[in-house]
Amino acid sequence: MLETKDPTDVVRRATAEALRRIAGETLLTAIMGARLSALGDGLRDLLRSALVEQRVAAPTRLIALCRDLGLEPDTFDLLGHHVLGALVGYRPGPDALVRVGGALGVARRELFVARRPAPGDPLGMPTRVRSRNSATTRYRSAKPPEHLPSPPAWTCTGCGQEWPCAVKQSQLLAEFGGARAALAVYLGSCLLAAARDLPGLPLARARNRFLGWLPRRPF
Repeated sequence: MLETKDPTDVVRRATAEALRRIAGETLLTAIMGARLSALGDGLRDLLRSALVEQRVAAPTRLIALCRDLGLEPDTFDLLGHHVLGALVGYRPGPDALVRVGGALGVARRELFVARRPAPGDPLGMPTRVRSRNSATTRYRSAKPPEHLPSPPAWTCTGCGQEWPCAVKQSQLLAEFGGARAALAVYLGSCLLAAARDLPGLPLARARNRFLGWLPRRPF
């Protein structure tokens, strides 16, 4: 892929690449049907907030579309995997990837909540449930410290430990909101970058450091 520094251009290119990948995924195209154009609008909004405005915002158009289509959690995770996979090729930086992953996590929490029957309403209304990951509560209760990677040594800017440190691992689980595939893509991109910066780092140790701590079950 061509490299570009212009975030607006990255948004345009990454959206197109994500749609190309999604169009090649039989499961997703069977669900999306003729709504790929609307999906592109939703992805463009999400990426623009994360890359141009540099903030994590609820992707309202994407949420509305996914809800209308009745996407299941695994299908949504597959969608997020292709979005982050498309974006990684343009090297937007770890912070941008975290913001995109955070927005996908927000969307996932909005979409997949328990339904508790209300009096007189046999179908029930969506109600937010306590996350099985207590890191989410801690992360939202106070502004987290900056625990960002510092290349080329790949130490943590917040505590000086190897990145991702224990605190950042907890934050990442909260930011990605259960989207394991998306989180794995993000960490994989960081692993590749660290391998270039630290050629003496044994591959097995690097893989365990960046990916070995990921939970094997839904979080």
